[in-house]
Amino acid sequence: MSSDDKEFTDNADIQEIEEDAQPSTISGIYKAFKDVHEASRATSQAERELKALQAQISEDQKVLDHREEVDANFDTIIQEQTNIVEQGLESQRRIDEITEENTAKRTDLVRSLDKAIAKNREELSPFRTANEQAQSALDEAARQLAHFKRNEQSSRQKLESLITQRDKQTKNLLTSIEASEDAIFELKQKAVDPYNELTARDKLDLREKIAIEQKRLGEYQENLRRIENTAQKNIEAVEDEMAEETLSLENSKARHDEIKKEAEHKLKRLEEKNDQCREIEDGLQKQIDEIEAYQNTLDEHNKEIEEAIEEARELIREAHDIHENPDVTKDLALRIMRNKMQEKEMIQHHEELAEFENELRRKTRKSRTTTIAVILIVVLLIVFLIIALNLGWFG
Repeated sequence: MSSDDKEFTDNADIQEIEEDAQPSTISGIYKAFKDVHEASRATSQAERELKALQAQISEDQKVLDHREEVDANFDTIIQEQTNIVEQGLESQRRIDEITEENTAKRTDLVRSLDKAIAKNREELSPFRTANEQAQSALDEAARQLAHFKRNEQSSRQKLESLITQRDKQTKNLLTSIEASEDAIFELKQKAVDPYNELTARDKLDLREKIAIEQKRLGEYQENLRRIENTAQKNIEAVEDEMAEETLSLENSKARHDEIKKEAEHKLKRLEEKNDQCREIEDGLQKQIDEIEAYQNTLDEHNKEIEEAIEEARELIREAHDIHENPDVTKDLALRIMRNKMQEKEMIQHHEELAEFENELRRKTRKSRTTTIAVILIVVLLIVFLIIALNLGWFG
């Protein structure tokens, strides 16, 4: 109980407030409000102090119960926790042995894997070289095949161009020959036509025209033969060239297909050998991974064992401390007993304060209510006056 609370209740006990005695002066009304406030504050303070003491008693009781339980089961606790420590140490010893074995196995496997990788690299080297050579030969064959395809296509286009040119020139000359023959025929018909009365001069002119046209016809025919012979020679030459290109193309294609088949075979052998080497390396790596995973599990288990050992040792230290210091337990029990006695006093005091506060509130309720009502009325009047003035109700 605080000194303020004690002083307040002493003063309240001195006062004799009648049931119907209500303060009528402003100082009396103020004192009524103040007394109620002080009584409420004293009650709240007493309640807080009571709860704090009860919390302390509860906490101390838990500690006391624990100390008494540990002291009562001291031998059992020491034996059980000692067994946990010994078993944990034995488990750790076994884990250390397995860890050494795993480390040795992993070292051997890593060494074997390094050797396997080096050996596989050496064994794969000729396969890779052969595959690279085959690919290089295939690329060269593909370039030659493309070259002969271009040449064959070029010869074909040249042949088509020669034939087109020959046919065009021949067609023009044949047209000219036909026109020249028609002209000669007409001139001869005109010369022998009995209805034509030709003079000697006319007959001479016709013969000259026929001779000129025959000469022109001969030239056309000669050009036709020359063009046909020249074109034929050129065409035959191109055809021979195209035949050679076609033969070279076929040979190149056959060679390309042969080299391609060989390259595919060597690539397949390389892939098969690579798969064999990879299988060996993967097998060794898998064993390494399994050992590492197992070791990680052991490390986690070892960590848990270490925590259990430390916890057991802490319990042993605590048990010895409690068992070897009974005075601490006795002092704690005495403190709890004293606090419980004080708790009873504080409960009684709190009840008295609460009762006094309720009685004081009851006796001053009318004056406090009246005062609050008067204040509200005054406030409402002021608000009313302000509104009325703003609206001009007073002129």
